Amino acid sequence: MGWKGTMRSLSATARRMEKDAERRRKQVAKAQIAANAAEDVENWENYIEELLTVHTDLTDRIDWEALLAKPQPKEPALETYHEDKARAALSTFKPGWFDFFQGGTARKRQRLSDALAQAAARDTSDYQRATEVYVSELADWKTDRELAQRLANGEAAAIQEVITEMQSLSGNDLIGSSVQFSINDNYVHARPQVHASDIVPNYRRKQLASGKLSETKMPVGQFNELYQDYVASVALKIAGDLFQILPLNEVYVTCESVMLNSATGHKEPTPVLSVQFVRETMMQLNLSNLDPSDAMSNFNHVMKFTKTKGFASVKPLRDEGRQSGHIEK
Repeated sequence: MGWKGTMRSLSATARRMEKDAERRRKQVAKAQIAANAAEDVENWENYIEELLTVHTDLTDRIDWEALLAKPQPKEPALETYHEDKARAALSTFKPGWFDFFQGGTARKRQRLSDALAQAAARDTSDYQRATEVYVSELADWKTDRELAQRLANGEAAAIQEVITEMQSLSGNDLIGSSVQFSINDNYVHARPQVHASDIVPNYRRKQLASGKLSETKMPVGQFNELYQDYVASVALKIAGDLFQILPLNEVYVTCESVMLNSATGHKEPTPVLSVQFVRETMMQLNLSNLDPSDAMSNFNHVMKFTKTKGFASVKPLRDEGRQSGHIEK
């Protein structure tokens, strides 16, 4: 092959290599687009699931009956375990031939005597530590028992003390901006101000067969139903937490959402869901599998909702007004 043929061959090879590289770049770019789309869809789906499962993560239960029945800590006694062991070693010491031979009998007896004194000091130190633990446990026992008894009596101040202490009620940002509590003997009315409807995305995401991301406007009906489930999920969460930390048989939860007041033209907190939760019924629910809005049918509740317009204002089942005694998140 002449030099011109060689040059043409080299040029053709270079073009093939360039085309192969371009094809690989397109394949990598396409794969990256598909991976990004899949991640975007997954993030959207996970966020929607979080909105509808606020109620599945309840705080730990406090067993007030068990605390009330818990026996008083036993006061420790001064034990002489180490001293007795050292004293026995000293009293049974018998010099051996090797001790006599080395003239170490006196030294060994002195070591055993020193060990006896150290053992007595160790017993005293152990007793002092046990006493410190006992004093702390006794104080906690008295405090827990007193509070458990006050709760058993339905004392409003005790209920308020527990709610104030338990930060778990405000630990979930999805609950809303604030939670207020009206507390009376033997019942609690919680009024969470949930997030407005814009917490729900107004779009839907899915991945096309081509791997690309498709983002379309969410239908009004689906949007409103998702927001309804979110609000109901918050109501279940608040009630579930209250049942976990308080020995109450019923609690009231009224969810408020910032909505436009057509009479004033201003947006303001508006009651949209009010529920009388009963412990016995609540404990029978499978929180992981239920539909939050459908679950409201298990309880006495008021809710005005349509798929086309969403929530409308309702009158709470209990309306104490904005009186003192509220606890704000």
